[in-house]
Amino acid sequence: MPIKYQKTKTLITKPNNNSANCIAPNLIYGCFGGCVSTYCYMSRYNGDRVFVNENVDDIFNSVVEWEKTYKKVPDQQDPKYTMVDIACNSDLVLMQKHMPKPLIDYLKRYDDHPRLNTTMATKYPSLLKLDVNHFNKKPRVRVSLMPQSYSDILEPKMQKISDRIQDINRLKSLGWEVHINYSPVVIHKGFITKYDSLFKEVKDVAGENKCEVIFLTNHKYQMLKASEEARQMMSMSNQVKNQQGVMRYELGLKSKGITHFKEQYSKYFNLETIRYIF
Repeated sequence: MPIKYQKTKTLITKPNNNSANCIAPNLIYGCFGGCVSTYCYMSRYNGDRVFVNENVDDIFNSVVEWEKTYKKVPDQQDPKYTMVDIACNSDLVLMQKHMPKPLIDYLKRYDDHPRLNTTMATKYPSLLKLDVNHFNKKPRVRVSLMPQSYSDILEPKMQKISDRIQDINRLKSLGWEVHINYSPVVIHKGFITKYDSLFKEVKDVAGENKCEVIFLTNHKYQMLKASEEARQMMSMSNQVKNQQGVMRYELGLKSKGITHFKEQYSKYFNLETIRYIF
């Protein structure tokens, strides 16, 4: 997969109300992860291209300028700090060796800022070795999980789910704030039984953690790229929502899925640990 090094002109920090308070301009747009041919929303239009943006100062300054006009209040993102998603369109843990500067240098910029903190999701927590115990505040990493049998089809050749769960406590010992990212939740025959087993393993190995829950969003372009087995697994997310071809679960089906997910989750964890679910 080709990599293009450039200076991005898209220096827009975007407000967000889910994983973070805002999304930083891309350090890297594109990824080598195994989900690019199934559910990855970034690859719907990007294909197999990877862009590495070298103007790190400009990217960080865009966030700093945006924050000056933002009034932070305690919210589900964080009670104190303005949370910045620094990896919306790539898995920076996987892609960190391609960054123009070391990941820890970029994280430290936010740590030195009195009001900003970082969050990013990864499916490769074993590659995150950075000790951040010396930081002023804990950066957040969201470890993405789904049942292993689903991951085998939708995330081929990626870090095994059990290994990701094992990494949660290791990352905490390195000074990270760790949340779980149940994303995407796939409604499929017997899915509640699969998630029950997943919850039990998380409880036994990593205990209770805050989490976010996002049900699968599908897309016509992704369905064209996916394997037959992956298309079958994603087939219930088939209600077209807009002219761009975005597909989601039918509202009634999704509502039932959320109810069943929460019922099963509550057998192992306090429902208040779910930061958001949709």
